[in-house]
Amino acid sequence: MNNLPWLVRAPVLADVLPLAAIATAVSQPHTPINPEIIRWSMDQLDGRFWTITQQAQPIGYAALLPLPGLPHLFELTGGIDPPFQRQGAGSYLWHTMRQTLGRPALATGAGPEITYTVPNLDTPTARFLRHHQFTLEHEEWTMRLTGLPGVEVNPPHRDGQLMMLGQDTAVRTLPALYERCFVGTPWFQAYTPAEVAATWEPGDQLWTLTDENKPVGFAWLRFPESGAAEIEPIGIVREKQGMGYGRFLLTSLLQLLQKRGIETVSLGVWANNATAVRLYQSVGFHYVSSSYSLTYIVPAT
Repeated sequence: MNNLPWLVRAPVLADVLPLAAIATAVSQPHTPINPEIIRWSMDQLDGRFWTITQQAQPIGYAALLPLPGLPHLFELTGGIDPPFQRQGAGSYLWHTMRQTLGRPALATGAGPEITYTVPNLDTPTARFLRHHQFTLEHEEWTMRLTGLPGVEVNPPHRDGQLMMLGQDTAVRTLPALYERCFVGTPWFQAYTPAEVAATWEPGDQLWTLTDENKPVGFAWLRFPESGAAEIEPIGIVREKQGMGYGRFLLTSLLQLLQKRGIETVSLGVWANNATAVRLYQSVGFHYVSSSYSLTYIVPAT
């Protein structure tokens, strides 16, 4: 018989406000979490959301969010209310979750893969997950180019034309073009038009590079705040890589951003993608920080 004071169950509507408060308390940095996000997750993640209670009061939760284009992969989110941490509740929640992960709602061949991203491998969360058999899957760098107006940007001579697509065209175009650029690489993440539309934010731009009227590359631009831009993802189709198209695309975009008065440009890259890292460094990007993806593959049942 279970003598522990905890119960893990499916969420109920009354959990929304206490779980939003817990989500805020465990966020880094502490960011107020809108209760509607918790409510939406409860409604959408049928069978993939767990609440842990003590004396009938929620003290934590865990949820698995599906990732666009990767039906086998789920992002872990949640946490234990700080006053109840380091008492075994997190381990109890995780072990209870694992008992249900092989059910048909989650079964995908060899079992789903669960991922969680940490800023370094020495955080309490990282140590907890590694203790529970999560392994390091990859390291991703954030790189940044600062003082863009003063940077000398010289696109190489290269046939090709940049074109910005409207949102509707971008949604239809990106999935196939992304696949042509990245299929077969460890960072490949297939997109459907619906997934592109769902993640498209007002102000986003999709630029394509064409040669002989055929698309050979693309870049997705976002503008998170005034004077700043993010380029991610950016790619060149496999048959045109190593021919200068990547440098042409990147530097041409930087020229456009200079004219708009953008000061800072950021992008993400896998740390072991040496070719991309060298290109970014050569035009002035520098390493800012790392994030680490920890994964757990649920055994087949």
